[in-house]
Amino acid sequence: MRFHPCGYPHPYVAVALVLVGVGAWAQSTPAQEAQPRPATKVEYEGWRQYMITCARCHGDDAVGGVMAPDLRAFVAKDTVNQTSFHATVSEGRLDKGMPGFKGVMSAEQIDAIYAYVVARAKGNLPAGRPKQ
Repeated sequence: MRFHPCGYPHPYVAVALVLVGVGAWAQSTPAQEAQPRPATKVEYEGWRQYMITCARCHGDDAVGGVMAPDLRAFVAKDTVNQTSFHATVSEGRLDKGMPGFKGVMSAEQIDAIYAYVVARAKGNLPAGRPKQ
């Protein structure tokens, strides 16, 4: 290990050690522990519906976009369950700029999107088009 003239480790070495520690901590998050797997039929349909209806605001892969937040975070924190997700998608959040999709999407389509977002939040589906 290189030392600075004052006797402490060189600043670049200290920064590298911190970054390695942060990287190890970030890799131990629950979403990272799950093994990706092929999508179920419902999750695949959820991905299709998500890409058609939600991605332009919430970003590809449900990671958040310029206009709307990362949906995975709400599911991971148990802030949103299937019932509240369905209500929000149906009625919208007009105060936040989200339109309602009642009459545009069926209950099955909304539930499929929820299944897709849950699978992404748990780390079961990797980013991109899910394998079937």
